[in-house]
Amino acid sequence: MSQYPQGYYDGYTPAQYEATQWQGILGTLMGVAVLVAMAAWAFSLVKRALKGEEVKYPL
Repeated sequence: MSQYPQGYYDGYTPAQYEATQWQGILGTLMGVAVLVAMAAWAFSLVKRALKGEEVKYPL
């Protein structure tokens, strides 16, 4: 078998490209939102530690 199936050559339709693009954008935005939330949480812990308050880590 030296040939690929016909569907292999068809590629993506423009609608599939657009859907893939939106999935990538949405995933990136969600990742950035989680990163910002974790940074804010970590900064609040550091701020409390610098004030001399007791800091309890969740682990």
